[in-house]
Amino acid sequence: MIFGVDYYPEQWDESEWKEQARLMREGGFNTVRMGEFAWKLFENNENEFDFSFLDRAIDILADEGIKVILGTPTAAPPKWFVDKYDGVMRDKYGRKRNWGSRRECCSNHPDYIERSKIIVSKMAEHFANNKNIIAWQIDNEFGCHNSTRCYCEHCRKAFAKWLKNKYKTIENLNRAWGTVFWSLSFDSFDDIILPEYNSCEGDYGNTWSHNPSLDLEYRRFASDSWVKYQKMQIDIIKKYSDLPVTHNLMGHFSDIDAYDLSKDLDFVSWDNYPDNQWGASEYEYVSMAHENMRGAKNKNFIVMEQQAGPAGWDILGYTPPPGQLRLWAYQAVAHGAEGLVYFRFRTALFGMEQYWYGVLDHDGKPRRRFFEIKQTGEELKRLENYITGSKNLYDALIVKSYENDWAHDIKRHARGYSYRDHLYAYYKANDDLNITTAVSRGDYSDYKIVYMPAYNVVSENEISEIGSFVRNGGSLVLTFRSGTRDTYNNVRPIPVPGLFSELAGIEVEEFDALRRENHVSGKISGTAQLWCDIIEPKTADVISVYDGEFYKGKAAITVNSVGKGKVYYVGCDLDQSAMKDLAALVARNAGIEPVNAPENVEIIRREKYTIALNYSDNSVTIPIKGHELITDHEFNGILEPYGVAFIK
Repeated sequence: MIFGVDYYPEQWDESEWKEQARLMREGGFNTVRMGEFAWKLFENNENEFDFSFLDRAIDILADEGIKVILGTPTAAPPKWFVDKYDGVMRDKYGRKRNWGSRRECCSNHPDYIERSKIIVSKMAEHFANNKNIIAWQIDNEFGCHNSTRCYCEHCRKAFAKWLKNKYKTIENLNRAWGTVFWSLSFDSFDDIILPEYNSCEGDYGNTWSHNPSLDLEYRRFASDSWVKYQKMQIDIIKKYSDLPVTHNLMGHFSDIDAYDLSKDLDFVSWDNYPDNQWGASEYEYVSMAHENMRGAKNKNFIVMEQQAGPAGWDILGYTPPPGQLRLWAYQAVAHGAEGLVYFRFRTALFGMEQYWYGVLDHDGKPRRRFFEIKQTGEELKRLENYITGSKNLYDALIVKSYENDWAHDIKRHARGYSYRDHLYAYYKANDDLNITTAVSRGDYSDYKIVYMPAYNVVSENEISEIGSFVRNGGSLVLTFRSGTRDTYNNVRPIPVPGLFSELAGIEVEEFDALRRENHVSGKISGTAQLWCDIIEPKTADVISVYDGEFYKGKAAITVNSVGKGKVYYVGCDLDQSAMKDLAALVARNAGIEPVNAPENVEIIRREKYTIALNYSDNSVTIPIKGHELITDHEFNGILEPYGVAFIK
C-alpha cells in the first residue's frame, strides 16, 4: 500500500536530502511523488536536458527504501518557452495570461503541445529503466485556476475542426443549434466563433450570453482538448515504460469530464483538502468527493495530495486538532482509497505555498502532526489486506453528469441554483442515514436506488436504460429541471419533465422560480426556497402537496409504479431535514433500512467488515458489535473523538 509524501528536493539544499529521506523512513513513508514542477531544472535552455539532480534524489530515497511516483512537469513551463512561443491562454475578454505562476498554457497551442512531447519523451527515455520509479503522474491538476477553457485563435480553429467532424455540414449545425434565432447562422465552419465576451453580457460578469448550443459544445470541446493532451503524454510514456500512469484530479471540480479524463489512466488519484483558507467542508461533502473520484473509473483510487496541516496561500486555514488528520485518512480509505500521499513533506520556505503546511513545519522538526501521521501509517500497514481490493456495499447511486453540470451553469433556472449543491443535498441525506451511496454514471443494475437530480440534458438511449432499471425493480428519484433539453442544449417541445414524463407518470402544469419560501406537507413535510413544479399526476400517486401560493394543494412530490419498480418525482427543493426524510422513505420502500447512529458518525459497509468514523470532538456510542481490526480487540461500541473503528 502506498503511504507517502509529496517532495520537492529542488527546494532544499542538497546537503539536507539524506536527513529528509531518513525522516521519511522514520515516519513510515514508502513513496514520494516529485518532479511535476521541475521543467526549468530539466531543460534550463531549450533542448539542453539534465535530469541529474533528480537521479541523485532518487538514489538517496532508494537508500531508505522509498520509491517514486514521477510527475511530468508540463503544468509549469519555463520562461524561455513563453518568451519564444507565447503558448499561453486567452480568456473570454481577450486577455492574455502572463507567465509567473502555473497552468498558463493552452492545450491547443501547437508549440506547447510540441515542447510537451519533447520534455515528456526525454524524461520517459531517461527514467525508463530506473527500478525505483513505480508510477507516473501526468502534469498536475488539469483545469486548476480556471484553465480549462481558452479563447485563442488556435482554440477557435481546433473547435471548428471538432465541430466539422461531429456535424459534417454547416447546415446540420445551424439546424441543430437553431442559429436562425437573432440571425446567428454560419456560412461555413470557417465562421465558427468562440463564446467570448459579447454585447449581451453587459456588466453581469458570469452571465453566459451566447447561443446555449454553442456554449455547451465549447465546454465539451475544451474538456476533450485536455483529455487529448493527456493521452498524448500517456502514449509517449507507454513507449518507454509499462508502469501505471495516473493524474491528480480535483474531486468536485467539474470543468473537465472526469469520466473521459480517467478513461486512459491506469488508476485515478486526486488531491484532498477538507479545510483550507477558502473554508471548511462538511464531512459529507468530502465523502462525496471521494466517491466522485472512485466513480470516475468505478475503481479504488489513491489520494495523491492529502492534507497534512493548516492550509492556505495568503492566509491560514484551520489547524486540524489531534486525531483529525488520522480521521481524514480513514475517511479516504472508507470511500475507496488504497494509498495516501501527504502534501507536502516539509513546508516551503519560499514561493506561493509558504502557508500550506506539510507533515513537517518550516524548521523541519517532527512534531504532533508527524507522529499522528506515522501512527496512521503503522495502522494502515496492519490493515493492508483488508483495504486493498475491498469494495463497499452500495445501495444507492447519485448520477453525476458533467454535461448537465455545464448546461445548468449556462441556464441556471433560478437565482441561487447550483447543480453541484443539488446533488450534494441528496448525497448528504443518504450519507447521514448511513446508506452507502456511490457517485458515478455506472451500470444502474448494480444499485437498488438511482438518484438523477436535475438530469435535464438527456438522450432517448438514457431513458431506455433507466426505464429498464425501473421495470426490473429499481427505484428512480427524479427532480425538477429534468428531461426538458436535448443533447444540443435546446428545449424539447413536450410537457415537462420531457422524456421522463411517462416514467414519472406526471406532467408539470406550471412552475414557480421562488423568491420566497413555500411549504410542502404530507408524507414529506418541509420548506422550498428555490423552485416549485406544479404537478398534475397522470398515473402517479401524491406524496406531498404545497401549502401556499396560488397552487396550494397541488402535488409537489409523487411516486409512480412502473413494472416492478418505482419512480419518484420531487418537484421542489427541500430543506435538509425534509431531504433526509425523503431519502429514508425511498430507502425503506426499496427494502433498505437506514442505520441509526449518532449525529456526525459515518458508517460504511464493506464485504467483510464495517467502517465507523466519528467526526465530532465528543465520544459517541454506536449500535455495532464485533472484532475491531485496528486494535485487534472486541469493539465496545464507543468511538472516541475523531475516532475510527474497523469492525469485523
